[in-house]
Parts: sequence; structure tokens; C-alpha cells
Amino acid sequence: MATEQQVVIIGAGIVGANLADELVLRGWKNITVIDQGPLDMPGGSTSHAPGLVFQTNQCKSMTNFARYTVEKMLKLEMDGKPCFNQVGGLEIATTPERLEEIKRKQGYAASWGIDAKVIEAEKCLELYPHLNKSMVLGGLHIPSDGLILAAQAVQQLILQTREAGVKYMGSTTVTGIKQEKGRVTGVEIGDEVVPADIVVSCAGFWGVEVGAMIGLPVPLLPMAHQYVKTTAIPSQVGKYQERNGAGLPILRYQDQDLYYREHGDHFGIGYYGHRPMPVVAASLGPTPKDVDEQHMPSRLDFTPEDFEKAWQLSKNLLPILQESEIADGFNGIFSFTPDGGPVVGQAPNLDNFYVAEAIWATHSAGVAKAVAEVLTDGKSTIDLAGCDINRTLWKYTTFCILSNPKTLLETYD
Repeated sequence: MATEQQVVIIGAGIVGANLADELVLRGWKNITVIDQGPLDMPGGSTSHAPGLVFQTNQCKSMTNFARYTVEKMLKLEMDGKPCFNQVGGLEIATTPERLEEIKRKQGYAASWGIDAKVIEAEKCLELYPHLNKSMVLGGLHIPSDGLILAAQAVQQLILQTREAGVKYMGSTTVTGIKQEKGRVTGVEIGDEVVPADIVVSCAGFWGVEVGAMIGLPVPLLPMAHQYVKTTAIPSQVGKYQERNGAGLPILRYQDQDLYYREHGDHFGIGYYGHRPMPVVAASLGPTPKDVDEQHMPSRLDFTPEDFEKAWQLSKNLLPILQESEIADGFNGIFSFTPDGGPVVGQAPNLDNFYVAEAIWATHSAGVAKAVAEVLTDGKSTIDLAGCDINRTLWKYTTFCILSNPKTLLETYD
């Protein structure tokens, strides 16, 4: 009987599409996926995600989520082209303190079963010849890391789950959640209701707005993050086009909050060191029916003044970039949480309403599998305690008890 339950997934991004696929793999058939954007490019974080997948994390669960994402995406192809390019990952150290930190990360990787090696500066230059050798002290190399083509992966997942019977509703806005006697019963889309025994919100940074429909505070904050693409670099022309636009490892420069990937003969640069750029999802308005790579709700106008420092740092680290200029940039919206982890689990105030939010492409398939296991088997094979939506309440309650018991009583009076 469980496989006949009506499941509605809100959000057709990399998490929602993976969840639909994981449920299909487990024999569930009555599944509807709703997205406010057009299905070919919904316009959320997935639509502009740079796709760097680095597996090593101090949290075992997060590592396992990422590892499963790699395993699954390696098998996923669209039109004969792979959805994952396993170029490997390289995190470099430019300070003694960072060098010690990557040694610690190698310990995490070894503990969680990820092949990772701390390598000397000379080996870093062999793997990534464009590095400024005077700056690099060493690095952490993870051969199984790589690049996920998130938007392409979603299209393939939609295609194969649709063939298995999943119903997709694009350009459809969720306006409310129906409930009765403490249980979810459906999803409102204007004047219509899609019946549901189970609802899972995979709405990304719009998850705050979906949670508000049932009075659930979802602890995530949409924030803009800067990403640029350079002009073509003469010495790179013609390279890697046959391998999803990249051949060098994904490069992480954590000392300055920067990361890099190739886009054929262009470079992509992501930067986290700029001023905070919080966004209220509701202020973005309805998603238009025409969304493309340059125009989508999650892609805000670039603020070049916030990227000036990053551009100079990048040209110092990778002198090859001095041959180029910034061709295109944007401030892309992603979901951020107080501790950096996903927000997953059943809402404490409504039975059978689940959330799977603040999940980036890196961990997407892994978290989707875990949620599917919870729905089908009652528990996940990967520990979800550190991702549970209630964890922020636990931490707040503990703080209140230790600091001022009166505050706790006033809060819940």
C-alpha cells in the first residue's frame, strides 16, 4: 500500500528531481513534482550552479551524501554525454596554517573512506600548471572529485522519471498546503488542489516561503554569491571541449574564499569573501515563463566593486588570467544555514510534511536517497541527525537553559 501513497514534491531542481528518481527506484509510482518555473530551466539555484563536487567534509554524513552523488552522477548520461566530469579536486594551501588544516582534512577523508592525499607544492604544479609556484605550500588532492552538470542532470532525471510515470507540473505556483487533523492532505495551486498523502518541500531558497504556509520557520537564509566567467584565454583555446569543458581539477583557494573551474577556454571563478548579500525570496516575484541562462530569478545583477579584490587575488594565484578580462558575472542566490548543513526531516507541526532544503548540488543525490529511504523504509542508511530540521531548536533551547532559564519560559509561554 505504501507505494500507492500520493507524493507531491515541491521543486524540480537537482534535489526534487533526484528524490522523484529515488522513489521510482523503490517502486513508488504516484508522484507529482511541482515547480513555479519552466521545467527546462526552473530558474532556481540548480539553474546556475557551477557544479563543483568536493567530497571531503568533517561530517561523515555530508561526505557520504557527496560520495553517493558522485556514484550516481557518473552513471547518468544525457544524449550520450556524461553528467559528471571526474577531473578530481585540488585544495591548495598558501599559508602554514592552511597546510595544517588540509592535513586534518586528509584525516577526515581517510576516516570516511575517501582517497585523498596531501601533496607537495611541486606535485600541485604538475596537476595544475597554471598555479603561481611561489605562493603554493602544498595541497590536498582528491582524484574522485569533479564537476556535476546540474542543469543537464536534472533534465535527464525528469526524462527518465516521466517515462516511469512521474507527473511534472512546470510554471505552477504553490499557494498553500492543505491539512486536516494534523496531517497534510494536499497542495494548493491557485483554485486547484493536488491531493497528497506526503509532501516534500525541495524548494531551495524558496523553502522559507513554503514553510511559512504551514507556520514552519525553516532555518535558512537566501544569500547571493558572486561568480564570473573570464574572456577566452589564448593559450587555452581548443582545450577540453570534448570533456564537458574541463580537464584540470576543480581548484579551491580557501585562504581567500575562492574556487575555480574551467569552461573550455574560459575560467569560472567563485567568491565568498565579499560583503554579505541577504535576499528575501518573496521579493523576487513570480518566476517568468521564459527563463534562460542570463535571466532567471536566482541570478541577480553583478556588483563588480565587490569582486575587485577577488580578481586581483585570482590573477596573482593564476598568472594565466592576466591574459583575460571578466566577460560575465552575476550574484547567484544559494541557501545558507547557521551551521552550513542541510535542513531535512518531517515538520514538527504537521505530519507527513517533509523538508529537504539548503542542499547544494554536491550533496543532492545523497540527501535525496536518504529522504527516499525515510519515506519507504522508515529510516535512512546515512545518519540524518546533523541535518534534522529540529537541530536549530535543540541548540537554541540548550543555549537558553544554560544562559537564562527565564528566557526559555518567556519564549514558550
